[in-house]
Amino acid sequence: QRADSALRVLFSGSLRLKCKTACCQRWYFTFNGAECAAPLPIESIIYLDQGSPEFNSTINIHRTTSVEGLCEGVRKGLVDVAIWVGTCGDYLHGDASTGWNSVSRVIIEELPLSS
Repeated sequence: QRADSALRVLFSGSLRLKCKTACCQRWYFTFNGAECAAPLPIESIIYLDQGSPEFNSTINIHRTTSVEGLCEGVRKGLVDVAIWVGTCGDYLHGDASTGWNSVSRVIIEELPLSS
């Protein structure tokens, strides 16, 4: 609602990455379709390098995780906030899951930049 505010976002829930070889996935927030630029992107990554292709095995750990941060410079008015899953640079992607078999929460709060 205010032009001089920041949005604080928090995701709390289950994240999972599964792969047979080294892989990495990145969970990140967008605001009106764009990643936060100020002060920094709001993200979390999971990297795995424990699978065994010789035995056709995979690691399949579900983790309760929080992804949290502040985003400044979001225009005043209604804001479309989303959490996405993407790749980590040049790493192979795995099979990512968000919110499996548990309650997930997204909390969005507007905070004044100055008092």
